[in-house]
Amino acid sequence: MAQRLVSGISRTRQLRRGLLTACALVAWSGTAMAQEAGEPDEDIIVTGERALSGTKTDTPVTEIPQSVSVITAEDFTDRAAVNLQDVIRYSAGATPELNGVDTRGDFLAVRGTGAEQYLDGLNRMPGFIYGGRLEIFTIERAELLRGPSSTLYGGGGAGGILNSISKRPQETFGGEMGIIYGTDDYKQAQIDVTGPLVDGVSARLVGMVRDADLQQKGQKNDRIVVMPSVTLRPGPDTEVTFIGLYQRDKLGSQTYLPTSKTVDGSGATKISDDFYLGEPDYNHTHSSHYAFSLLVSHRFSDNLAFNSRNRAFEQDTDYQEVFGYTGFGGAYADAGRTIANRAWYLNRAKYTGLNSDNNLVLTFGTGPLEHQILGGFDYTEFREDKEEGFGQAPGLNLYNPVYGVPFASGVGWMTDTKNSQTGFYFQDQIRAWDRVSLVFGARHDDVKSNVNNVQLEGNKAWTFRAGIIADVVKGVSPYFNYSESFLPVFGSNFFGVAYVPRSGRQYEAGIKFQPTSRMLFTVAAYDIEEQNVLIADPNELQNFIQGGSTRSRGIEAEANVKLPGNLDLTASYSYTRAEYLVADGRLRGDRRENLPEHQASAWASKRFDLGGDLALKLGAGVRYQSDKVSFDQLYRVDPVTLADAMAELSYGKWSLSVNGSNIFNERVYTNCSYGGAPVNEGYCYLGKDRTVLGTLRRRF
Repeated sequence: MAQRLVSGISRTRQLRRGLLTACALVAWSGTAMAQEAGEPDEDIIVTGERALSGTKTDTPVTEIPQSVSVITAEDFTDRAAVNLQDVIRYSAGATPELNGVDTRGDFLAVRGTGAEQYLDGLNRMPGFIYGGRLEIFTIERAELLRGPSSTLYGGGGAGGILNSISKRPQETFGGEMGIIYGTDDYKQAQIDVTGPLVDGVSARLVGMVRDADLQQKGQKNDRIVVMPSVTLRPGPDTEVTFIGLYQRDKLGSQTYLPTSKTVDGSGATKISDDFYLGEPDYNHTHSSHYAFSLLVSHRFSDNLAFNSRNRAFEQDTDYQEVFGYTGFGGAYADAGRTIANRAWYLNRAKYTGLNSDNNLVLTFGTGPLEHQILGGFDYTEFREDKEEGFGQAPGLNLYNPVYGVPFASGVGWMTDTKNSQTGFYFQDQIRAWDRVSLVFGARHDDVKSNVNNVQLEGNKAWTFRAGIIADVVKGVSPYFNYSESFLPVFGSNFFGVAYVPRSGRQYEAGIKFQPTSRMLFTVAAYDIEEQNVLIADPNELQNFIQGGSTRSRGIEAEANVKLPGNLDLTASYSYTRAEYLVADGRLRGDRRENLPEHQASAWASKRFDLGGDLALKLGAGVRYQSDKVSFDQLYRVDPVTLADAMAELSYGKWSLSVNGSNIFNERVYTNCSYGGAPVNEGYCYLGKDRTVLGTLRRRF
């Protein structure tokens, strides 16, 4: 196995070098061609020049002493993203699909540790929630904020957050409608229309319906989403937006495959990647998600503004699954290792949450210094009422499967958790001589938890942040920051034990290079330590365990370039050394499971004007991940290189596009484990296979 791994790394080394060369070529060619073009910088602005997530104020990326990437809806549509975890595929330092095509949620990591999901600046999922994944057709962009952000968000982990921005009403009429057909019998109809209703009132309606399968045949992937919104502008200084959301999912569930009979190469008779180890008529993930958001902004004067973001949500989930299990005397029921032992698990839960974030922004000058003071408080409440059950399911012959053997299942225990977090924060952004930006922030959090009517010991913490970025010469801005994280982990594990908060700190230094407004290059190096991290339990696939401390150190480089002739280029490279410092069953220096050390990507797209209203857009990209180790450090998942491509033909307001990811259908296993005696087996999470989507769209 070791020889196979070495040869696998050797086979991909040239590909990795090629990707690194591509990153360098993007930087060189971008600068050279822009100088040759000699066109005014103001004509075209680099995608994602400004971001709200880094400071909670509308600040240019080049004035934020922290690494931030903005991913637009056009970006992730072009690259055939289907779920939220797909949108970061081309972002430096970000690892998507930690658990493959797992229907329980979107699992992603940033800088070697799990990243939190935010929506419009509010924590969308304060705890681990089965189902109710964010529909990416409802968002206009996503902002990836790397590193701790607790002074602003409270719930931001040490690695970072992915903050999605909802589509909101516009004051001019526009929109689109379309139909999509693709692999896995994917059929989707969608509409997005916005415009003014009367003077001072705008509305928007976003909706979609999908009828599809997962890549495991017979497992459904159906969804209905309706998101209406209204914005009131009673005056030039006030804006009030209401956003409603209804989402219903009827999905199957992910299956896990035995390591020794798929990718191990130990000589065992293989089974197909399409093999289903669950029960087709039992496994499902059904959820209904309701949410209401209220966003308010008011400017009292040129120097004082108020912002308020609020959301309430409720979700009902019915999840049940049969899966391969090693806890009933081993992985197999027979000496020939043909009949896999299996377990069943069910989770019927109601989740309710309330978020509120309110702040004032005061701007003033003191000589050469311009201050932007941010002060506010936020409140998060999350309740989880769960009924769970677990037991042994009938074994399954891997070479002659017979599904549908009856077995009994039902609720075995109930868990009721109530959690709240109250935070007060302060931040001062200082712009000096219009060349130097400093950010200082502090926050205090108070967290309370109750499990089955037992009040747990509260947690309180202060977190701090400081950073500086300077324009040393035109377009070159080195920066440094120190920041801390404090992340309450609401909810409980598989056994009803409440989680405790995660905490961490980061040192980061980097350079942002913007030679023209068409280009942005960033390089960053960081050192992160975090305590009480959550990791997947190798012995209970439905569980996450907590404890110990980890360290991540790495380097990231990212380039976004718009060249003359409608040519867009992006490239990224990241090195992440994520390891354990202290943890049960781990040695100091053991690598974090399921995380590649090296990642690289490059994407290019170009638009061709064919005359009249006819145009063609072509795009292609490649993504590389190095090898990953299993939880038990006994198995390594081979490196993988994947290719994506797209083509769009447009005529006036009509367009026909074909978008594909993993177009060569490479086999992807995102996470594998491998236990020693007496188990002598582990399971692998299957990654997404080839996806091809054809879309007919009419824009208004």
